[in-house]
Amino acid sequence: MTEALTGQEFSLYSLLFLKFGGKQFGLDSVRWYFSSQTLKKLVFNLVEAGWLKRQGRGVYACIAPREAVTALFEPKVGKALQESKSSYCFTKASAAEVWSNETYIQRSWEYSPFFVKVLRKDLKKWKQFLDSEEIKFFVNKPSNTVGEFVVLVPVASIKIDFHSGKPVEPLQETIAFCEANKDSFEYVLAYFSNKYRKKTTASKEMLIKAREAL
Repeated sequence: MTEALTGQEFSLYSLLFLKFGGKQFGLDSVRWYFSSQTLKKLVFNLVEAGWLKRQGRGVYACIAPREAVTALFEPKVGKALQESKSSYCFTKASAAEVWSNETYIQRSWEYSPFFVKVLRKDLKKWKQFLDSEEIKFFVNKPSNTVGEFVVLVPVASIKIDFHSGKPVEPLQETIAFCEANKDSFEYVLAYFSNKYRKKTTASKEMLIKAREAL
């Protein structure tokens, strides 16, 4: 898994890639631009972040930019959540994905939020767990970011249903969320009406359109 770089790290990686491409290199030829201590630290960080690979003692090669950038967006949240040892369930837009059998998908490779309801008493453990997995996370509301991230929604208690093997809040709670955000979720409401015979405020036109997904 590739990690994002600081400005200084990216400057060194850019210099190394422009100078050597995919060829092996030692560090003597770039020491002019960086102090010895700074260079060692930056190279270590680049290896750890997945932008350089060691080829031998003091010998390195650059990971191709396309390969490194692509790896920034490799999916990892789903697996990490499954391996967590604390209670959780999908909520909000993520619950809408689950209950709609992913006929509605709010995520994309460049912006992929997972809204997860967790117990308030477990919030500290969740933060530590996601940090250890190097997964970006926010509490209650997301901020500007790219790629995958988790939005933790802490609550006093959780009622969990399972749909397609995934822990998710009850369907009626998801319907209430979609009704409160109807401008964005009317299609999902129409799907729920057709699929689960639930009463919603979806228009007739949207009900007809949603039937095509069944």
